[in-house]
Amino acid sequence: MKHAFLAALSLALSACAGPLAKGPSVDLRLRHVVLYQNGLGYFERTGVMSGERLTLRFREREVDDVLKSMVVVEQNLGPNETPSTVSALLPRSGQASGPEEPTELELVFSPAARRPVSIAYAVPTAAWKATYRVILPAKGQKEKRALLQAWALISNIGDEDWSEVDVTLATGAPLSYVSNLRAPAMLDRPELKGVYDGEGGALAPVLAERSPGPDTDRDGVLDHEDACPREPGSASPQPDRHGCPHAVRVASSSEIQILTAVPFDKGSDVIPPRARPLIEELARTLKSVPHLRAFEVEGHASSDEAGAADLAARRAAAVRAALLQLGVTAELVTRSHGTQMPLVAGDTEEARQRNRRVALRALDVGQPQAPSRGREAPAVTPEAMEKVPEGAASVDAVAGAFRYAIANPVTLPKKSSALITLINRPVAGADVLLFRPDPAAPASATHPFRAAQIENRSALGLQPGSVSIFSGGTFVGEGALTRLLPGESATIPYAIDSSTEVRATSMTTDVPVRFVSLSRGALRVEDRYRRVTVYDVRPGRDVPETLLIRHARATGFEPQGLAGCTDATPDACLVEKKLAPGAPQKVVVEETRVSQSEIPLVQADSERLSLYLKGSSLPAELRARLDRALALRRALDAANDELDPLRRRRSELIDRAAELRESLRTIERTPQAGKLRQTMLDRLAEVTRQSEEIGAKITQRIEDVAMARAELDDTLRDLVIEGR
Repeated sequence: MKHAFLAALSLALSACAGPLAKGPSVDLRLRHVVLYQNGLGYFERTGVMSGERLTLRFREREVDDVLKSMVVVEQNLGPNETPSTVSALLPRSGQASGPEEPTELELVFSPAARRPVSIAYAVPTAAWKATYRVILPAKGQKEKRALLQAWALISNIGDEDWSEVDVTLATGAPLSYVSNLRAPAMLDRPELKGVYDGEGGALAPVLAERSPGPDTDRDGVLDHEDACPREPGSASPQPDRHGCPHAVRVASSSEIQILTAVPFDKGSDVIPPRARPLIEELARTLKSVPHLRAFEVEGHASSDEAGAADLAARRAAAVRAALLQLGVTAELVTRSHGTQMPLVAGDTEEARQRNRRVALRALDVGQPQAPSRGREAPAVTPEAMEKVPEGAASVDAVAGAFRYAIANPVTLPKKSSALITLINRPVAGADVLLFRPDPAAPASATHPFRAAQIENRSALGLQPGSVSIFSGGTFVGEGALTRLLPGESATIPYAIDSSTEVRATSMTTDVPVRFVSLSRGALRVEDRYRRVTVYDVRPGRDVPETLLIRHARATGFEPQGLAGCTDATPDACLVEKKLAPGAPQKVVVEETRVSQSEIPLVQADSERLSLYLKGSSLPAELRARLDRALALRRALDAANDELDPLRRRRSELIDRAAELRESLRTIERTPQAGKLRQTMLDRLAEVTRQSEEIGAKITQRIEDVAMARAELDDTLRDLVIEGR
């Protein structure tokens, strides 16, 4: 079979109605559609021509796009047959009354074609969307195998039904542009100014009056500044907390987050006045979530309070009574933790004050229960869902994009959509905790995410889309997947685990390491900076066995002996830690950075220079000369350290001598002051003697400094240490 391309016109079109006929024509059946995720579609039509003219109908706004990409293929040409010449009679631009009105494009075949003809074009249409389901393995299951389902939502926005059409879904973003091919091209010319200028109405754009903007939750914080625009809150200096609830937030239909504990004074179980607004906000929120029926009121005490367990119990009871009085009907169970669960470690009064508190925790809601007699087991399990057939018959990579060919032809009425299964297969996966503070979820600053961890071991590329997570036979949350290429892993947050708390602290110190080089008195040294980050983890009672901590790396620092650090990037790495329910633990991450700097030796601290020398490996002769230079440097330091107090003491003695002389002049002519005058003369003599002694010491120290500096300069003049 021989094919000949008779016309190739670049196009972008969305399929409208079927082609119209004038005279002998053909029914061009839509047989293949390729949909891209950026809103382009490739359409192929085939039919048998029996004449010379073929009229196609498109929307007015589509015609210029059609002209850019249409190709015509005349099939079944014999060895001596010449393909027809195809010309297009274009509708006049603007002939239709509106962009959505139909208009006609006529193709003329010369000579007349009497054989099968295919017409193909690429056109703007509705983009297909990916959405996923991840069914996590049961808790305690040894084999970490989840099930991944990938679905595609496709839409037929055209004016004709799709009947038994082969559909291919492609990733990637083919470039396409809007152009007006039919409009005559008019070249720009210089504008004649200053000759016919009339009176102008405006010399610059006249802008509209601006309004402040909406405040959806009516909390006084405008939506464009409100970090929580749909939840009433209060002002905050922190941008990620501005306009957010202060005490409590309804995270989802099955989760409530208590953001602030109720404080108490030392030794008291009376709710202080400053906590009353917090109690009222708690009550309002608890009453707004009637589907959450049980909460635990937890009492806590500080380490310096007597009878801590009993005091914590009374505090919990006081908060429970206050909530009931405010109309809370949920079941409130009190529990005393005494001093066992401090919020802040340490013996400072600030830490103890924060530990005198009452907190609320929503009891487990919606967790799967063990199947009882007569109750059916959960249906949404990896084993059950694995039986769902996949929709993609094959997956190919073309021009840097993945193409999923749908196994069965698709029939889709016009103006409608369909959801098609692309992938349904087991993947390596597990339920984990992910500590990764995110401004979009303020509670994640201290509470980890529940997350589904999956690994794409297949040759399939997964596109961005929403992910519904199922565990224990029920829906547990929703996440978002970015593009996941073959061989890559993803950890998809789907909920916040408020029962687990993670707090991070870090400290950086520097230690002198060694000399690098010395030349002309300029010393290059090497320092090691050590950064230690400690994560205090307090797991809840029902947690996954694995916690992943996204540790943000400081610029230039490298982890040291960090086991379990995976997915390392220049910005961060994931630190993996095994958890036991209710068992607190610390995760320590140590990083180091080595840096070099240059300092004049005569200005360096002698003690620090000794540390550099201690860590260096030098020949004996060089080391002896450098030891002598350091000794001279210490002598300089000592002399300079002694000079300042000597100068201050001599200045004081000079002032004292001047005062005594003034006093002697005052009593010089008083006969009765003879004895006093002699006493003052003795004191003046002693002060003068001390001043002269200190002056001599100062002179000697200045000479010592000058000699030490001269010897140091002479020692350093030809002292050279090459890089080691």
